[in-house]
Amino acid sequence: MQMNTGTVAVIALSVVLFLWYIGGHLYNRQRGRRLFRWLEEGLGALGEEYQWGWLGSPASGARILIPQAHPPFRRMEITLLLENREIPILWLADRLQKKRDALIIKATLQSSEGREIQVGPPNELRSAAILSWNREIGPHRLMMAYRGPGTSSQRARLTPWLTRYGPHLRRLILQREDPHLALWMNLTGLAPEVPSVALFTDLRTALEVRKDEK
Repeated sequence: MQMNTGTVAVIALSVVLFLWYIGGHLYNRQRGRRLFRWLEEGLGALGEEYQWGWLGSPASGARILIPQAHPPFRRMEITLLLENREIPILWLADRLQKKRDALIIKATLQSSEGREIQVGPPNELRSAAILSWNREIGPHRLMMAYRGPGTSSQRARLTPWLTRYGPHLRRLILQREDPHLALWMNLTGLAPEVPSVALFTDLRTALEVRKDEK
């Protein structure tokens, strides 16, 4: 029996989607394991002990908890989140929104000092809650919105970090509420090209509070 064109097209599309899913899943599993090894190499800069687990599987990502982190942190949660490569429509939607493999860091600081700073692309810092904050353009045309005492010295320490890592930054938030730090970064071009120990060490330096500022 001869199949009509529509049936052939549906079968062909199904085969393509199935192969795409398998290929995307296998690629993500391998990449997830590579990125976790990259992260693990730098965790000693953040704390002596940590707990971790996959987000279902290496194809989705991993979560790392550091209950007793080195100063200036008190505790940290690091999430490795891979973009959806298994389903073409979701993959394309992520690409259009410039969402790539991401590193998300949430941390409680030993001292927040009441400083509130947000850094990101100008078109993403438009929420009503921060419209009245002071603003300035930082490295790589990133917008820095801020308010509160002591932000001048904190912005000065953040500037070298933003100069180096700004191309990968999606959003950085320093706030009074816990978690005091929330950081989102794209990993494309960052991992494994830049050692994770350098990233974490530089972040600690950027957030340290000096004695004369307390």
